Amino acid sequence: MNADIDPKIITLSRTRVFENTVFSVFADHIVDKNGHQVERYLSVVPKCLLEDTIAGVAVLPVDEDKIGLIRVFRHPLGRWSWEAIKGHAEQGEDVRSAAIRELHEETGFLVASEHLVDLGAVTPEAAVIKARTRLFTAVVTGKIRSAIDGELGHGEMAFYNREEIDNLIAQGEIEDASTLVILFKQQFSKSALE
Repeated sequence: MNADIDPKIITLSRTRVFENTVFSVFADHIVDKNGHQVERYLSVVPKCLLEDTIAGVAVLPVDEDKIGLIRVFRHPLGRWSWEAIKGHAEQGEDVRSAAIRELHEETGFLVASEHLVDLGAVTPEAAVIKARTRLFTAVVTGKIRSAIDGELGHGEMAFYNREEIDNLIAQGEIEDASTLVILFKQQFSKSALE
């Protein structure tokens, strides 16, 4: 029995049904202590998991009173979304290094580790994905940049004040769970606003 799995649920078998460079997807046959079972329970496992099952990062660049978001086309939904900067961790990195790298890759902003504020973690989809995302804000200075061309589905980057963010949420332009959580945590974190 795997020590990471709650002993009340036992994995009877695991079949890999797909994999790419980032994820392995399994069909698990699981049973609980009462005999309830699912024969093909979907489990998505990132190939790179850092400490405490962190698989990726989300970063909000903050410039004075404005928050940077990137417009991303999400293929499975067939629609655009305004989101925090996000990405997968790589082998040998710590979470702060991953946040700095992703921010630079997607926006061109370079920040020092001391300009990152750790806002904790979020579990994007605990029922399916064995992964947590570490959330950060990053104090950026200098010229406001646009998104870096080169990532599939990435559009422009824009900076918004809190009222504009609230309007984007109300209009359904921001629906991504990690982005909503990081915006909520950023709004109520004193250290993230300094």
